[in-house]
This record gives sequence, C-alpha cells and structure tokens, in this order.
Amino acid sequence: MGIAGGSGSGKSTFCEILVQELKDYQVAVVSTDQFFKRPLPKIISPVSRVEYDDFNHPDALDYSKFSEHLHELLNAEQLADVIIVEGIFTLYFEELRQLLDLKIFVDLDADERMYRRIRRNMQNWGVSMEEVATYYLEAAKHREAEFALPTKKFANIILNGNDLHGTSKDIITYWIKNRIKENSSLS
Repeated sequence: MGIAGGSGSGKSTFCEILVQELKDYQVAVVSTDQFFKRPLPKIISPVSRVEYDDFNHPDALDYSKFSEHLHELLNAEQLADVIIVEGIFTLYFEELRQLLDLKIFVDLDADERMYRRIRRNMQNWGVSMEEVATYYLEAAKHREAEFALPTKKFANIILNGNDLHGTSKDIITYWIKNRIKENSSLS
C-alpha cells in the first residue's frame, strides 16, 4: 500500500494511525524520506533566483537504494502482513505504483500544509519560521506542484488530510484486514 501527498498533508500521521489500528499484524512502514541522496540536487528558485537543496525533486530520492530495501521486505522470509510506503514520491514512479495494492493520496489545502510544515520543522529540527516559510515559498511549493501533487491522478483513494482519524481510518483498515484475510485463505 502506498500513501502520497504534499509535504505536511498528513501522510506520516496517517501511517501512525494505521500502524496503531493494525497492531495485531506485522506492519512495515517505509518512508521515502529515509532515502535522500547526498549531495542533494539543487533548485534555483523561480522567485528569488537563490539556489537551494532540492528535497522535492524525484532525483533527490536514491531510488535504487529505496527499491532494493523495498524488495528485501517483499521477499523476506518473515513476511510483513502489511507494507506501507509513504512519501511525496510514492506515486511518482511507475515501477513502484505497480507494486502497490492500494494507492492513497492525502489531499490538503496548500496553506494548511505550509502551516503544518512550519510547525513540524520548527519543533523537530529547530528551524526558524522564516527559514521554513522562505524555503517552502521559494522552492518546495514549485517542485510539489511539478512532481508530487500531479500524482493524485494515480490514487485509488483520495483522503482529506483534516479527517484521517474517522471514516478514512475505518475504510482503509477494513480494506487492509479483508485483504489479509483473503490472502491467508489463498495460502
């Protein structure tokens, strides 16, 4: 299963919700954020012409390492009941989309996503509000519009990023549990 969406839309939060709901199962979560290349590609801001590290371009992802890790999980002897792939590029790569039984896009208004991104980055990484907002407005939002947000068209289900604890959680966990049951009856 794959969960995509813009930065701050609720992808990681929804993964945490699903892991909690599926605590009776073996769940593996793979975040594309764990596979950034070093050095990162660069972007010249279309707004300020300043050069930034580009976390929001598909080339920022070390796709071969990511793919190798995912295939190791898929082929492991102690197979997980559920593998969740999450990140802004989850639905970008066709090869990855082919591996996903369910493709989810978490959608949320850009202003709300920016607010969440500022709050998260300030709390988790000690980055100033000015730095987070500047990077988002000058670089990240342009790359998201170019690469991440258009992948919504590949989703089987689009979820509201402000309503992940209610009906969305219930529908997805019901689907997963039924899928596990179907797969175990085939074995």
